[in-house]
Amino acid sequence: MFGWRRRSEGFEWKEYVRTTILVRRADRQRRIEDARLAAIGKVKDAADAGVDAGRAGVSAAKAGIMRGLSFLGRVIADFAVTIFWGVVRWGRFGWSILKDAAAALLAPIANALRVPAGAVSDKLRMMPDVAQKFPVKAHHLITAGIVLALIYVGGPMLRTADGVGTISVADAMPEANSEAHQVTISNEISGPAAALTGDTMRVDGTLIRLAGIEAPASEQPCYRATGRRWNCASAARAGLNSIVRGRVVTCSPSGQAEDGRTVANCVVDSSKDVATELVRNGFVFATASSFFSSLSGEESSARDAKRGIWQGEVQRPQEWRDQAWEAAKREAPDGCPIKGVVRASSKIYALPWSGAYAKARVRPERGERWFCSEDDAKAAGFAPLDKS
Repeated sequence: MFGWRRRSEGFEWKEYVRTTILVRRADRQRRIEDARLAAIGKVKDAADAGVDAGRAGVSAAKAGIMRGLSFLGRVIADFAVTIFWGVVRWGRFGWSILKDAAAALLAPIANALRVPAGAVSDKLRMMPDVAQKFPVKAHHLITAGIVLALIYVGGPMLRTADGVGTISVADAMPEANSEAHQVTISNEISGPAAALTGDTMRVDGTLIRLAGIEAPASEQPCYRATGRRWNCASAARAGLNSIVRGRVVTCSPSGQAEDGRTVANCVVDSSKDVATELVRNGFVFATASSFFSSLSGEESSARDAKRGIWQGEVQRPQEWRDQAWEAAKREAPDGCPIKGVVRASSKIYALPWSGAYAKARVRPERGERWFCSEDDAKAAGFAPLDKS
């Protein structure tokens, strides 16, 4: 009796504790990364709002300048019309004087001594009255001269380098141009990289999703040959990080995913394909679109060698999501398994395969509700909790 010792009877406590610590550490790292990505998203939204406000300000300034120039144009046109008709009236007056004088000089010689000189003197006496009735005054001419001088001096200031008298929004906001250049997916992206998930990384500040592969979902279970569960999603992220850490990664974008991330084929050291290395070592799955490429052969080799995810029982991420969806539908009200909740005045929704799904509680009195599809949730103003 005194020699009895408590035995584990086959239960591996050290392995259990170690696995628990690793799982919690990976979960904590994932939550920190999600918070960081959310903060970056908010900063980008604020930057976009600032750019839009700048565009609106420049447009308003441009409209104001155009209205001012239009007003000045109308004023100048009015002055020009007034001056024109003034010149016409003075010309008619002078022509009448010349005509009367010529008629008097060319009268018959017999009447030369009786030239009606009074006609000329009458016209001359009318000049003060005409001058008083003339609409153009001295201050009008002075004002017109000042306006013309301002246009002459300020005109070059409103002209751009190409000679067009408009303000370029692109020149006024270089930050907007640089951002637009960064989101262009036609150029290569190269630089240091950091893994976020098994198939997503940040390369030189750009979020890249590797083409042709899919990593295990963050909450997806994987099992070893012994039947023991292990965190294959965390292992895939570590595998991607080991491939790209300390190396220059070059990516050739080929499109854009639904979550807005750039889809690309990436290589390290100018030759080693990142996706191929991940599939070859059993970290990720080859997608259906890559079954006719070399990735399909690499996946078959990894499965035969029981490397990584293929060492035991595993499902493809979409199959696992479909099963989680159907299981949640059976328990959800009206078969609508998406939970729409409110957190700190933010409306978010959790999908059945999300890590926070089990803890989320739908409280209708707070405006929370169930949704049958993501489109319904987005239409109601709810945003996705994560992009898994």
